[in-house]
Formats: sequence, C-alpha cells, structure tokens
Amino acid sequence: MKFKLAKSYRYWWPVTIRQPDPDNAGKLVEMKLKLLFEPSNREEVLESQKRFSELTSEAERMEHETAQYLRVVKGWDDVVDEDDGQQVPFSEELFRRALSHSWFRAGVERAYVESLLGEEARLGN
Repeated sequence: MKFKLAKSYRYWWPVTIRQPDPDNAGKLVEMKLKLLFEPSNREEVLESQKRFSELTSEAERMEHETAQYLRVVKGWDDVVDEDDGQQVPFSEELFRRALSHSWFRAGVERAYVESLLGEEARLGN
C-alpha cells in the first residue's frame, strides 16, 4: 500500500478500559470499545504543550487535558447504556462524563499513544 498524503488522518483504534469490579473487591474488569482518533499535527502539539506549561492550577491543567482529548477523539463505537445495553451515540457531554473517571482516561491515553507510536494494538491493549 502506498502512503497517502492527507490534510488529516482519522482511524479507529481499540481501547481497553480496566476498572474496579463492583462485585469482586480488589479485582478489575476489562471493557472494550473503539475510538475514532484524528491526531494533532506537530504544530498543534507544540502549541498545546506551550499553553499547558503556562497553566498555574491543577483544575486548568485537567481542563486542558480534557480539551486535548476532545480535539483528537471524534467518535466511539461499542459503548452501551448501563440500563438497557443500547448503543450510546458519541457526544462531547458523554465523552466528558467518561473522561471524569481515571480508568477511562488511562485507557484512552494508552490506546492513543500506542497508535501514535505505530504499534499494532496488542491483545488486551
């Protein structure tokens, strides 16, 4: 396959979320979903790092991190409602809610970095 030069690149990537098991103390459960990433270009990354270094509070840094995830994540698949198991459409509000949980952020970060490093998704992410 030849390299295609594009203005931006979008791709689906598997994500594994490991969170505390509500039924088994001290255990984790793994849940899987897919995220549609559109990575930032080099200039955007450098500008983002510059802005981050100028932030003075933890709350500002956390909001900056959330904004960065919202910038690069364009959609999701395999996300279902806890009540009836129906597919949940991607929205900024719902993605922000998911990002409020540290284990979700950790899974997203792991998957994004893995994809940027050019590594194929590992079993178990």
